[in-house]
Amino acid sequence: MKVVIVAKTRMGSGACIGGLTFDGRSLRLIAPDADTNDKFNQEYNVGDVWDVEYTPDPDLTPPHTENIIVHSKRRLPAIDDVAGFIHNHMPPQNGGPEVLYAGLVQQTRAGVQYISARTGIPAYSTMFWQPDKPLVRDDDAKRIRYRYPTADGGRSVTFVGFQEPPDEIPAGSLLRISLAHWWRPSDMPDGELRCYVQLSGWYQAKVVDEWALPDWLPEDEYAFNDSHPENMLTPSKVTIIPSTTPFVPPDLSAIKTKLKQVFGYDEFRPLQTEVIKSVLNKQDAMAIMPTGSGKSLCYQLPALFFHGLTVVVSPLISLMEDQVMQLQEAGVTAVYLNSTLSYEQHLYISNQIRAGQVKLLYVAPETLLRPETLLLLQHSNVDCLTIDEEHCISAWGHDFRPEYRQLVEVRHRLPDAVCIAVTATATERVRADIKATLEIPDAGEFLASFNRDNLFLAAEPKTDGLSQTTAFLKNHKGESGIIYCATRKQVDILTAQLTQRGWPVLAYHAGLTDNERRANQRRFIYEEAIIMVATIAFGMGINKSNVRFILHYDLPKNLESYYQQIGRAGRDGLRADCLLLSSYADVGTINYFINQQAPDQQRGARARLEAILGFVEATICRRRPLLNYFGEDYTIDNCDMCDNCQSSDDELVDLTIPAQKYLSCVKRTGEIFGMTYIIDVLRGSRSQKVLSRRHDQLSTYNIGGEFSKKEWQFLARQFIQQRLLIQDMQHGSLKLTPKAYDVFKGEQVLGTLPQRQPLTERWQATAAHDAELFTLLRDKRSELANAANVPPYVIFSDRSLVAMATAFPQSRSSFGMMYGVGQAKLDKYADIFLPIIQDYCREKGIKEQVTTAVAPPPTTTNRPQNRTEEVLAAFNAGQSISTLAATYGVKKSTIISHLWKSILAGATLRAANLLQESQLSTDQQKQVLQIFAAFGTDILRPIYEELNQEVSYEELHLIRLHFICNKL
Repeated sequence: MKVVIVAKTRMGSGACIGGLTFDGRSLRLIAPDADTNDKFNQEYNVGDVWDVEYTPDPDLTPPHTENIIVHSKRRLPAIDDVAGFIHNHMPPQNGGPEVLYAGLVQQTRAGVQYISARTGIPAYSTMFWQPDKPLVRDDDAKRIRYRYPTADGGRSVTFVGFQEPPDEIPAGSLLRISLAHWWRPSDMPDGELRCYVQLSGWYQAKVVDEWALPDWLPEDEYAFNDSHPENMLTPSKVTIIPSTTPFVPPDLSAIKTKLKQVFGYDEFRPLQTEVIKSVLNKQDAMAIMPTGSGKSLCYQLPALFFHGLTVVVSPLISLMEDQVMQLQEAGVTAVYLNSTLSYEQHLYISNQIRAGQVKLLYVAPETLLRPETLLLLQHSNVDCLTIDEEHCISAWGHDFRPEYRQLVEVRHRLPDAVCIAVTATATERVRADIKATLEIPDAGEFLASFNRDNLFLAAEPKTDGLSQTTAFLKNHKGESGIIYCATRKQVDILTAQLTQRGWPVLAYHAGLTDNERRANQRRFIYEEAIIMVATIAFGMGINKSNVRFILHYDLPKNLESYYQQIGRAGRDGLRADCLLLSSYADVGTINYFINQQAPDQQRGARARLEAILGFVEATICRRRPLLNYFGEDYTIDNCDMCDNCQSSDDELVDLTIPAQKYLSCVKRTGEIFGMTYIIDVLRGSRSQKVLSRRHDQLSTYNIGGEFSKKEWQFLARQFIQQRLLIQDMQHGSLKLTPKAYDVFKGEQVLGTLPQRQPLTERWQATAAHDAELFTLLRDKRSELANAANVPPYVIFSDRSLVAMATAFPQSRSSFGMMYGVGQAKLDKYADIFLPIIQDYCREKGIKEQVTTAVAPPPTTTNRPQNRTEEVLAAFNAGQSISTLAATYGVKKSTIISHLWKSILAGATLRAANLLQESQLSTDQQKQVLQIFAAFGTDILRPIYEELNQEVSYEELHLIRLHFICNKL
């Protein structure tokens, strides 16, 4: 059956489609996948002609008798004159509202029209109407209505279409009228059921032969704007109400004052200053900053200075609600508009915006694109348009969303608003597409380091997954974290096993009901120590700042997924532990799914698999393969925040002979083959591909039988990581580097053998703050959060509580210097938390510490500093090693490592008070210093042996610093 599309109206993020057949029947086209496809029916456009196969809807409820379920369809050439087709096949009714639905329409006291069973139900729900008088737009806060003039105040219909709503629809225009579903207010369960009259769309009064795209919708963007029918009216001119006072960008001093006053931070994180200055200077910007790096502050802080409104577009409802809660707690007038609000809530918030009482408006893209929202912003002074998750704009991105492409037009409608687009990850191709689409100049691109240096990275072979998991969790009692599993079945099994062992775990995957998922997610956000066992479906939009660990129970399919998932930990800047368990069974599963892909996609998928395996099996600093994958050159030899960098030298073995064998085989086969083929030659394969090339005649043939194929793969990846080989990512072929020829000459190669012992219990951080006081403060935080019905981290982050439990503030002024304590929180919470701290310190005999020690160390230059530079500056300013360890949530050994790197770089280190950090007696310290004088400071191993292995390496590192500083 052939159907002409005559109407397209909004239905969530999908569309309701009205059609008209060539025999004059009105139809409503139902998508069979509407329950699972949130973009259902968006492929239809007004004027299209489709040949459809369908079945009647078995659940028809009069008057909605036009529904058909479309099972297959084929697009045919569109028609030019839709209005003429309607006139010929379903002639409109002419006159006033009395002609609607055979006179069965009633009206409320406000003139809103509806039908009910009381006076009769029509046999149809759609019709066409040509009013004899013009209809005037009559807006309220949430709905656009058009009112037909009558002596008693008029009759209105609610507009539900996609078209640009003009101030007036001329008399004689062709209108499509429909009835909404049966409805009664939720607070009136015994009230009358009604179907309200809706305006689905209209055609100009004069029937034209050809419909053109409106002048604000470029033809080359039309493919991305399916929600705009091609026969809509040209929009009215947009009028932006200017501020009466010219905006003058504040200086850096004023910006930093506001930073402390509102957000409670003393210093900016890397790149924040540059982005914020750009936005305040009304220069469009695109910021690529990793999760936890402070992207949100780059538009939240400028919003406090702008005279007008900052609009933040976000696709994640849970995230926008969370950020609004945190801003309101800090004293900022922030609101959101999305589908979760009631009509009354929407009305109240819209009136606040109109009155200029709102600084930040968070809005879902679907809500923003509604005509009533666009009209609301048209009459508001919008100073900044922020596009969060900007990668959704690009068709090359991993999460492209067509409605995001329409934000380009929104930006054009707000020409006086500066535009800032932000996201955590975007490839070079995606970044170029975003800049071109949003017309952001190259100078407006800000690209931060992908390094999250507060995340401790580790990987282990999965030998006994449950035992390894419980051993890991024992180091994180009382903390929140996420365990990712590859399948729903594994989630259910592991959840049951951990529940039996007394762990507070919840499950999350697509197999649970919506209510179960919502309830479990809410508990995870609002409770202190919940552990979520989940598939990758969990985590998007979670802004919980105190997630202290991520455990991958199964191997992620690629490094992009891994990086995104570990990014959900440690958002407060404190240490968070990330452990990845993997087995060769995981590799087999991923390979199985790769084999199901199209042949042209398999090569790239295998390269991504090799990359994640290279990360897992790396013996060098794990940050190097991870960051290199994202195009960032990480050159630090020891990050001190991964299992490899914290491994002692005696865990490494001599791999020189296996390396010489492998490298020699690569050379003798011509440096044109991949890893697997080289291993086949080394292990004496009799395959046709080896024999046909006569590689069984090589001297390296069959000399590698001491290792299995999987073990050789493990070793080969280490040789690649150590830059002995270069692997072509497109073809997989291996080539020697200059370092490989040094190995042929006898240069030693150190590494690890396959299936090394698990390291699960070795890398728990030692807290430098007072754990007992921290617990007291956290209990009070939970009590306040429960009373206010907000997540605990909205009150204070863990990092703020750690600061209090380190510096022991005794007065309001010192409490106000704590990290994350702005003016609003000082006024609200100082009198609650200070007595707890004061009583505890009085009981324990603890004095207030230097309060400046709890703030992030100040930057001393205009360029972003790395962590080593920050630690050096803070230490030389008087902060102790223990205090710095508490500030960053790391071990004391990590701070000591940063200070040692500073010395190696030629920096000057203050010598005072270093030995106060030592746990050795004075006599032991003197003995160690004497041995340093005799053996030197370059290598600690001989000194460790000389002391009969009785003094820890952490003590040796510390005393070496003292020795060097006093010697200099």
